[in-house]
Amino acid sequence: MLTTTAVVRDLFEEPDAESWISVSLPGHHPGRLAAGTVPDAIDADLFADLAEAVLQEILGDRRVVAAGWSTGGFAALNLAIRRPDRVAAVASLAGFASGRRVTGSIAWLAWLARGFVGASAVRGGLWTGSRLPWLHDAIVKTCAADGVAGRRIPAGALQRLRKEFAPHDPASLVAVLAALQGLDITARLGEIAVPAWIVAGGRDPLVPPDEARRLAAAIPRSRVTVYDTGGHLFFHEWPGFRRDFADWRAGLSSDA
Repeated sequence: MLTTTAVVRDLFEEPDAESWISVSLPGHHPGRLAAGTVPDAIDADLFADLAEAVLQEILGDRRVVAAGWSTGGFAALNLAIRRPDRVAAVASLAGFASGRRVTGSIAWLAWLARGFVGASAVRGGLWTGSRLPWLHDAIVKTCAADGVAGRRIPAGALQRLRKEFAPHDPASLVAVLAALQGLDITARLGEIAVPAWIVAGGRDPLVPPDEARRLAAAIPRSRVTVYDTGGHLFFHEWPGFRRDFADWRAGLSSDA
């Protein structure tokens, strides 16, 4: 799973009964970028190399189902392209192929992060958000389809996300944000030869559902699911997601 452990537990009906490994993204806790890392050094190769190093250490050469949420969706697709011997199937959950297609608050932060003054402001905002629970939770809720959906996010899920976010290194996150628009694997999506599940929220304020349709059209063995009234956090907003995820994984043997 190319996402935080805080999110992974919300993707399964019974997470403690599943076998999964959570791999953080570049610049995300528990990792951090080396001091002075410039955004141009954060590319698709780095995403794949870091994930592969973790998987090799833990699993050796065993293949995995690579699933990721948001930027983790990009990372999962990217791993399937760059390490086809590692990935048996891939799921992109609110993911994207190009950072230029990310919209809303993340696109705004990515734009700010590319300037000296803006980067300082973003670092300060991230630091503040990690220390004020009410501010962190308010920001997370804006990722839902609307205010009503945001208020329905379970308190336990918000608490897990808050705990996971607090130790992040703001400088590393700012560097990743500044690199976001340079991430683009669109031209290589056709190289993904394994089964792919592309999932989106129909009212996602950060990654428009058209991006999911674009991914599915370019990946030969893909299927797309759009939860019409779901946002970026559709796994909280759409009750059937966990069952759908389980059914997709259960059907992989017949799709292989």
